[in-house]
Amino acid sequence: MPARGRKVLVTGATDGIGRATAKLLLERGGEVILHGRSSEKVRELALEFELLTGTRPRHVVSDLSSLASVAAMVRALAAELTEIDVLVNNAGVGAGAKGDAREVTGDGHEKRFAVNYLAPVALTELWLSLCQRPPRVIVNVASAGQEALDFDDLMTTMEYEGLRAYRRSKLALVMWTFDLAQKYPDIAINALHPGSMLDTKIVRETFGQPWGKPEDGARAIRLLIERSLSDQITGEYFDVERPARANAQAYDDRARAALRRATEALLAPVLATR
Repeated sequence: MPARGRKVLVTGATDGIGRATAKLLLERGGEVILHGRSSEKVRELALEFELLTGTRPRHVVSDLSSLASVAAMVRALAAELTEIDVLVNNAGVGAGAKGDAREVTGDGHEKRFAVNYLAPVALTELWLSLCQRPPRVIVNVASAGQEALDFDDLMTTMEYEGLRAYRRSKLALVMWTFDLAQKYPDIAINALHPGSMLDTKIVRETFGQPWGKPEDGARAIRLLIERSLSDQITGEYFDVERPARANAQAYDDRARAALRRATEALLAPVLATR
């Protein structure tokens, strides 16, 4: 089933896979809402896409490292829109270069855990509580690089490495995807590894020379959206175009319950205002 006419919110749309995904869905007739952290970059992208399609996409600005900024964006969207058909939680922070210092957000959270996990959870849960009609599809852009969570040190304060923090944040995203799919059986909710070593800022900063294209990841996202719409596939983890096994912890009910409890506590200041 094509994206034509469907409202799609793509977070992290100004660079890499997010940009390629937004462009692809626009070309296929989707009504794409662009999210970016920089108001200048996202406005420029909207103008660029207007030249491509003849219509200027709606755009929103939010710093996903700030839960207050996430909440403000969602409320602004809810004031303008009654529904979004597809939500693509793509925005993320990579591992950084080897030896980079640990970063903490203004909310006091480790930056990768905040942006890659807490932000999409807050965005999605707030939108589901405010929208008049829930999305039909949610795609959470994860990674094949996953590492088991330490529930005594969720924010990776000990033996910090950017790659460890990144991998843990992406596994947390997959674990939440599985829980969310159980909570909302009428929404097709899946996690996706979009491909390895694609030419994105995340890959260049951490690994150096990429060998794939962002468009490859965009195509995988588009295919998953279409399959989700047509086949109601939900609660799965995909490695590019194929269902795959995530880290074993993702299938551990007790581990997911522990993550749920921790997440509810961390997001209580934001979600309590719904």
